[in-house]
Amino acid sequence: MTLQLYGVVRAGHPRAPRTVVWEDLAMVVGEPEPDPAAHLAVVSALVEGGPVLPVRFGTVAEDEDAVRTDVLAPAAGTYRADLDRLDGLAEVHVCLRFTEPGSAWRAARSDVLLAEVAERARDSVALPAGESADERWAFLVGLGDLLVVRDAVAGLAGGGGVQADWLGPLPAYSFLDRRTCSRWSW
Repeated sequence: MTLQLYGVVRAGHPRAPRTVVWEDLAMVVGEPEPDPAAHLAVVSALVEGGPVLPVRFGTVAEDEDAVRTDVLAPAAGTYRADLDRLDGLAEVHVCLRFTEPGSAWRAARSDVLLAEVAERARDSVALPAGESADERWAFLVGLGDLLVVRDAVAGLAGGGGVQADWLGPLPAYSFLDRRTCSRWSW
C-alpha cells in the first residue's frame, strides 16, 4: 500500500497520528493526499510536540518496509543530529509590506523593525519576496518565544509605513542543510 510521507520525528512523538518506526526514529505517514495545504497542516501540527524534519509534499513510499529500509535506516545519523539540533525550536515567517517608497529606507528600516524578533531567534534567513510581501524572513525561535515574536510582529502593524504578518510555528524548512537532501527529504 502506497504511503505519503510527512516528516521524520522521534519514535513516540505525542502528536504523530500514524508512524512507521525504525529504532528511535519514526516517519509520519498517511494515505496519499492531493492537497499541499493539508500536508503542511499535518507537518505544522507536529512542531509543538517535538522536532520534525519535514518531507517534501508528494513524496511517497511503496510500503512500511520501504520507509524503514530505504528512508529511515540509511540516513538515521543525520536525522538524529537534526532532530537534536532543532529540539524546542520552530520556524516562523515574518512578512513586511512597505507602504512608503524608497528601497534604501526599506533595508535600513527592516533591520530596526525586526530587531526584537532577531534577538529571540537562534538563526534567520531572508526569503524571496512574494506578491503579498516586499520582504520575507524566516526565523528559528524557541517554542517558548512564539507568543513574544507574534506580539512583536503585531506591534509593527501600528503604522509607520509598514504592514507586518507572521506565520508559525512551522517545521524548520529553511534551516535544514540542503546538501544532505535526498528524494526522501525536504
